[in-house]
Amino acid sequence: MAASPTISVVSLCYWPEKAGGAPPVQQMAEILAADGARVTVVTTRPSYPEMAIFPEYRDGSKDRQDHNGVSIHRLAVPPQPAHRSALGVLKTEGIFALKAWWALRWQPRPEVAIAVCPSILAVLAMRLAVSRKVQRIGVVHDIQSGLAKSLNIATHSTITTILEWLERLTLTGLDQIVTLSPAMTEVIRGLGVKTPVVIIPPTVDDSLIQPQPERAGPVLLLYSGNIGRKQGLELLIDLAEQLRNSQTDCTLAIRGDGNYRATLQEQAAGRQLENLRFEPFTPIEALSDGLADGHIHLVPQDPAGAAFAVPSKVYSIMAASRPFICTADPGSPLDALRAESDAFVTCPSNQPAQLAAAVEHLIGDPAERARLGRNGRSYVERHAGRGAAMRAYLGLLADPSGQTGDQWAAEQ
Repeated sequence: MAASPTISVVSLCYWPEKAGGAPPVQQMAEILAADGARVTVVTTRPSYPEMAIFPEYRDGSKDRQDHNGVSIHRLAVPPQPAHRSALGVLKTEGIFALKAWWALRWQPRPEVAIAVCPSILAVLAMRLAVSRKVQRIGVVHDIQSGLAKSLNIATHSTITTILEWLERLTLTGLDQIVTLSPAMTEVIRGLGVKTPVVIIPPTVDDSLIQPQPERAGPVLLLYSGNIGRKQGLELLIDLAEQLRNSQTDCTLAIRGDGNYRATLQEQAAGRQLENLRFEPFTPIEALSDGLADGHIHLVPQDPAGAAFAVPSKVYSIMAASRPFICTADPGSPLDALRAESDAFVTCPSNQPAQLAAAVEHLIGDPAERARLGRNGRSYVERHAGRGAAMRAYLGLLADPSGQTGDQWAAEQ
């Protein structure tokens, strides 16, 4: 590998999007650029989570940008529909894949090509567009066939069968796969994929996010991120009602945007939840302060999709040295992360009374909140911060043969 390799990254989501897959992809690209690589990201005009192209990007004047050492090539692709359906998602991803394939064909041949799933079609486009002489890596953030099936996005079994076939075909043809957890690796192996796997958690900028003392005053429970279907946020409405009824002295804030926000606001208004408020996203330059606002963070998940995606926000919360409570079933990726990090608390899914009990316990135990927060920060510095991610990705580029997810898990 050359001292300053050229790297092409294909990803549906990228900066300036603030939620979902964009922040960890941005961190990955910028880490590689900071080490001297010449990195180009092929992506879409930003639209997530509003599902509408950001106004300043609509005319195409920012389709070519340089940001933090990374060259960005944006493609004119319609955003995903607000009410997701399998066909609607595949249409958007198909257009992006075709345009990304064409863009890669016209670029000088890179030494490394990285494509991020979602979308599996984007990974396939990368694989078809670049020579086999190029090191080809797939970074799997979501396993789309599993999510489509578990969240009923695909109502016809034929669609999930096709997605599974595409995943098996595409991932088998790569030199290397990066997943977020051993559990995701097992799902990929279950598809029949034998490509070498390395597990690298979503990268978080632990130099930007710094621990801060708890804010004075009543406890703030904070959910921050995309307000979408797979987050299982109805549980927070039930939680706010439980805490109001028990007269617990705290406020719950839902911070972010997405296609499910209006529905949740209607539910909160209908129940007259004065202890619940909705807030906009925190600007990226104020991210560390925004995370510090929460005494306790909340990470609900729809249990049906929990085996196929890992919420990257948990690493930002841990970097801020804040505890969180998440809904996670035994054996899930988040449950395994809890056991490994000892940085947060898990509750059964769809059990608002048990979630309220966990919240009230942490409200009454500041020392435990501090302990969990310290453990989380330490875990991020070892496994998911910029230094750890740089070592992992540079090691991956230096040794394309990699190591299997089973080997990684055994070494932890």
